Amino acid sequence: MSPRPSLLLLNAKLIPYEDARVHVLSSAFKYGIAVYEGLRAYANSRTNELYGFRLREHFERLLRSMKVARMSTTFSAEDFQRQLIDLVRANKLHEDLHMRVQAYVDEDDGRIGSTEPVSVAMAAIPMGRYFAKEGVHVQVSSWTRISEANLPPRIKAAANYHNSRLALLQAKADGYDDAVLLGANGKVTEGPGYNLFMVRDGILCTPPTTDGILEGITRDTLLRIASEDFGLSVAVRSIDRTELYVAEEVFFCGSAAEVTPILSVDRHAVGAGDGGPVARRLLERYVAIARGEVSDRPEWRTLIA
Repeated sequence: MSPRPSLLLLNAKLIPYEDARVHVLSSAFKYGIAVYEGLRAYANSRTNELYGFRLREHFERLLRSMKVARMSTTFSAEDFQRQLIDLVRANKLHEDLHMRVQAYVDEDDGRIGSTEPVSVAMAAIPMGRYFAKEGVHVQVSSWTRISEANLPPRIKAAANYHNSRLALLQAKADGYDDAVLLGANGKVTEGPGYNLFMVRDGILCTPPTTDGILEGITRDTLLRIASEDFGLSVAVRSIDRTELYVAEEVFFCGSAAEVTPILSVDRHAVGAGDGGPVARRLLERYVAIARGEVSDRPEWRTLIA
């Protein structure tokens, strides 16, 4: 269990961890009216510096999610970024972190159509790797991924993750580590909380955002590293289920998942069943950039401490 920070941020004010409470009859609790971001910060042991990774892009996505959910705010992405940095510094944190920012409708005994008041809470918690294993065995879920026709998957809405949770729990009950969800069109979308990549015939492929996936920031990061840094051929295209069975590599990616190889799909070994060189290279490069171990892409790093 991750250690608790002493302070959280609520509506731009530092408060003790124990005082961060939402009423059981609030709109957020009753109806799941909340959107959020999960962000990471990485410590550089050589320079003793702590960097937030692509903070601006995360907060820009938060504002897009809030717009779709009809939540208003007077804060900009820059305001939110400054508040998060202040929170980390106030807690005197100087290690790898998972940071969560959540906007929610906090009307006491609110209605399903409530749009205000909107509260924004922030937490910064020490965290190492999300997946304890070096790779995971997954099941293609019988649960269908939500679509634009019911809940918008491109934003990080808390309600979306009921769909993810059902798929993950079913996979674990069936003896797998995790799940992959198909869309209503039968095409591969993503995992319960992470985007997906596949290497097929030497080409790095990932589903388009119009196939029912989150507009992932780590996904965008890997696409750019693969094509611009490594010169790999990349394709953003629809993926069939059985392509996962015959691919050279398949892996998850996300702020928490980073780059995590998928070793098998429905008990079909992926490649040699031990991950693959593309995933390893991308993970090494991704972490090196995020930690500031290389000077490349400084615009992706924000010095926190």
